[in-house]
Amino acid sequence: MQPFSAIFSSLQQNLTALPPGRRMALLATGLLSIALVVGLVFWSNQVDYGVVYSGLSSEDAGAVVKRLQEKKIPYKISPSGDTVSAPADRVPELRMELASAGLPRGGHVGYEIFDQKSLGATEFEQQLNYRRALQGELARTINSLDEIQQSRVHIAIPKESLFIDQQKKPTASITLKLKSGRSLRQNQVDGVAYLVASSIEGMSPDDVLVVDSKGNILSRPPGDTKMAKMSTSQVEYQRNMEKDLAGQVQSMLENVVGKGKAVVRVSADLDFRVTEKTEETYDPESAVVRSTQKQTERNTAGGGTGTAAGAATAGSGSEREKSDETVNYEINRVVNKTILPAGEIRKLSIAVVVDGVYTKNDKGEEAFQERPKKEIEQLEDLVRKSAGLNTTRGDQVAVTSMPFSHADADGSGSSARWQDSLTPFLPFVRYIVILAALALVVLFIVRPFLRGLLAATSSVSMEPQSLSLSASREISGVRREGAPSLPEGRTDMTALSHDGMVQQLAGADAKKFAELLRNWLK
Repeated sequence: MQPFSAIFSSLQQNLTALPPGRRMALLATGLLSIALVVGLVFWSNQVDYGVVYSGLSSEDAGAVVKRLQEKKIPYKISPSGDTVSAPADRVPELRMELASAGLPRGGHVGYEIFDQKSLGATEFEQQLNYRRALQGELARTINSLDEIQQSRVHIAIPKESLFIDQQKKPTASITLKLKSGRSLRQNQVDGVAYLVASSIEGMSPDDVLVVDSKGNILSRPPGDTKMAKMSTSQVEYQRNMEKDLAGQVQSMLENVVGKGKAVVRVSADLDFRVTEKTEETYDPESAVVRSTQKQTERNTAGGGTGTAAGAATAGSGSEREKSDETVNYEINRVVNKTILPAGEIRKLSIAVVVDGVYTKNDKGEEAFQERPKKEIEQLEDLVRKSAGLNTTRGDQVAVTSMPFSHADADGSGSSARWQDSLTPFLPFVRYIVILAALALVVLFIVRPFLRGLLAATSSVSMEPQSLSLSASREISGVRREGAPSLPEGRTDMTALSHDGMVQQLAGADAKKFAELLRNWLK
């Protein structure tokens, strides 16, 4: 404890010896350093919050917050009240727990409305509750899609009629709120319409209207013909076919010329006409029996007659038989009915650009050289065979060697790869910032503070040293007046105390020695 008390007392004496302005500056520097260190420690111990759910309705947000309060988990709510955040390390666990509890419900009432039975409910109330439950369940299913943030479903079910011609079809309307930066393709909109139509008896997808949150109609108008619907799918089919064929050819070329040194574009001309072909073939040599008609007629008569004159006449019998037969023959006929598939390829055009060869010149710069003509022909033949081109229908392929621009690769591509490489180190950024801040505090605050303190200490310690030198001179003067002499080479007060010279000097001239000590202490 004594060394520490000595250090503290020395620091106190040194600070007391400093001017008031310098003491205030050192005190402010120390307080600022302590406040900065405390702030950094507080910031490093602060809990990171992650978004549990966003875009919640008021009911769902209240239910989620109530669940978190029951589990005593800290949370934060956005100013708009539709986003709930919790500690980032517990977000996946909380999402699974809330999902098992049926949260969030999407702000809609589902089939759980029938969990609470009411004995006095009328048929109208039951039908209304069933419609509400059906709308809520459909909205929850639609909200599960990646692009959709919120949805509402309205169903209109007409009353049943005894007459078929007076029976109306049920209809539905859907309002979709898409997530930021997301959009729906036409086939996805059709999928939502088919989903709702398949869940309601007697409803067709044409009876479902889909709009977005801005009022734009996403579904096809009821007046659209089948040809209009087919045209959209045909365009998508053509694009997918061109993309697949281009990717197939490009992957093959990149294995030959190198990664990123080949670009392939495919243009396909497709025939989407639906053709029905009927053929009748007759074979006259292979006749077949079509029908047979046979008619047979038979008449038989016989007997005798006598006269009164006693003359007897012997009767003779007669028999008649007739047979007709008609045979109809039919020529052999074969009927073939063929429906040709839609989307048949009428013509393919493929354009390929490959990078050249780079050689370094005397200055160390890379110079572009086109690939040899023979190599281009080999690549062209390779593309023709891999794509299955047919020259009889007019398919074309062109392969060109041109220098590629590497600006994108050096710019955005490298920056993207640089950012991806830093992603795993993001959790350590906080600690790096803390260490950097502490280093700055030590270099620019603590170090100058200690340097100033040491300078002040050295300036204060120089005064007693000068006083001791003057005292030694005066003591030397006393010694010359008759006091005992000091040992050779020992002129400081320490030597005096060790050799007992102080007592001798005090006894020789007490008044002079007292004045000397008084000046030294001052």
